[in-house]
Amino acid sequence: MKRIKPNEISENLSEEQLETLAKMANEITVSNDWIECSKKLNERQKCLIYNKRRELRDEKEKKRSMEMTKEQRAEEDKKWQLWYSNIDADSFYGNMGQPETPEEFRRRYGVWPSGYEEE
Repeated sequence: MKRIKPNEISENLSEEQLETLAKMANEITVSNDWIECSKKLNERQKCLIYNKRRELRDEKEKKRSMEMTKEQRAEEDKKWQLWYSNIDADSFYGNMGQPETPEEFRRRYGVWPSGYEEE
């Protein structure tokens, strides 16, 4: 995957830069390149990048949906109906995707969690 370095970021991001930064921000393991780039970005640029992330995600989901057969679509609808029928508003489903340890928090976000300093 193509990468952008912090010194390559311009005030007006091109479409290519937006797409590259959106893909970098979408990575499961946050890269040091993204951390350094995000420090240089202003709020407007971050908003543009996150909007682009949403567009890319929606395109991917639309493509996946279009490639499904009728049987696959019916099976997925059945799974969602089952899930909705069994949902309990009072149940806690956990903090899915959130770091469980301070070390994992630091690896993901590049800083230690509030109130925690490694000795």
